[in-house]
Amino acid sequence: MSNQILTKVYQALDILIEIGTEYNGLFPSLIDCHTHKMLTDLPDPIPGQREGDRCHLGSNLIHDEATLKTMYALGKLGRTEYSLAADRYLDHYARHCTDTASGLFPWGEHAFWHLKEKRVGSSRETSNPEAASQAIHDHLRQTPIWLWEKLHGFNPDCVQNFAEGLDNHWTDGAGREYIRHAYIEEKKYYNRGKRSCDFPRHGGFFILDWAFALHQIGRTAFLEQIRRMTDYWWPLRDHRNLLLIESRSPIEDTNFYNTNAPGQTLSLAASLLESMPLLIDQHPELCAVMYERAKAYIDGFMAAPHEPDNQCFVILSRRKNNVLFQTMPIWGSVYGVWPASYVGLTALCAYRLTGDERLLAWAQAVGHAYLDEQFPEGVAIPAMDAGLGLGLLADLYDITHESIWLDGGLKLADHLLDVFYHGGLPRGAAGIDWYESQMGPGFLLHGLTRIALLNIDRAHCPLEADYTAR
Repeated sequence: MSNQILTKVYQALDILIEIGTEYNGLFPSLIDCHTHKMLTDLPDPIPGQREGDRCHLGSNLIHDEATLKTMYALGKLGRTEYSLAADRYLDHYARHCTDTASGLFPWGEHAFWHLKEKRVGSSRETSNPEAASQAIHDHLRQTPIWLWEKLHGFNPDCVQNFAEGLDNHWTDGAGREYIRHAYIEEKKYYNRGKRSCDFPRHGGFFILDWAFALHQIGRTAFLEQIRRMTDYWWPLRDHRNLLLIESRSPIEDTNFYNTNAPGQTLSLAASLLESMPLLIDQHPELCAVMYERAKAYIDGFMAAPHEPDNQCFVILSRRKNNVLFQTMPIWGSVYGVWPASYVGLTALCAYRLTGDERLLAWAQAVGHAYLDEQFPEGVAIPAMDAGLGLGLLADLYDITHESIWLDGGLKLADHLLDVFYHGGLPRGAAGIDWYESQMGPGFLLHGLTRIALLNIDRAHCPLEADYTAR
């Protein structure tokens, strides 16, 4: 079974690398599964997908992170063509795609590198051509330390410039407030609107970015940014230590006003914990504060009205009375509503860093839901859901050594190969006939590879879990 899975992964990677030779090693975001060429006409979005998140005629490093991580792991097993191709991708990106006015990179949720015109691309320009000059930075997911290390190795200046550019995420107005969006093509703060849009998880993303830059460069300004962001949410938590989805919402916006975000609370905790090893030698007092607050946020996450025994996993709850507002699906995520595996993996990330058994038990409950609930037919399930579900089962096996997770993961992998593989590439979503990085096929490649390698030799698997989706 493992060899069958890996053969499919190799086939997909070979195709991506071959296409990438036309674009200096970068992978196009949208690819025709039949011709193996970049799609020039943009297909209609699947249900729950926003046009302004797609990368027409472009490449997106954040989308490709899990694929590149997989390639480096396979390189350690002797498939050096994959690690060399990953180096080509990141070398070109670091040297040729990062020189922006702000220092922020064209990647993430709303921006990308335009492959045809070799410039910063804006995902909004598909519906509004004027938006081509208004590209917006949004991390989308946490940039992992291994990726920062690679980018720093190829171009140290781009890492420093990016860390400086994160200052663009603060906004104009009295008192400190940040926003998850920032201008890429100019050094300029956003004007504050009716909503703050300062999601807690993004604050954690920035902290880890600054922590890496501080570790490499030692600039005092980055330390002050970390302190400021670490203090930002602490006075805004409720008595359960849960955080709002954003700090300021208009009362008429019933989806956001007075609404807690347990998954984002846990996400901030995980980023604080992952940042600490970069800071502990020089700033132990700051790390003590970060650890104390991360533990409190974990308590907050566990205090949310989850019912794991009933496979009810809460993504949003009401602050006033801690009542369930919205749950996470097992299969079938849409914009703004993550699959349960997304937070299950964040729980395992935090478990590895704290040993808090509550987090492992919560993630195991999510894992059982993936064992119990069949993959739905006739629904355009994004590849991300499939990949993260498989990744969760693989990581549970790696942590617990219990065969139920390996057996369930291999069974799921066999089904996912039938559903998603089309013309040598994974479909962006079940039932469609194109590859699209925004839908998360990189997570599927990672999940397939990890479960196969764990089945071959759990003790020496070179591919670690991917905890960036948080």
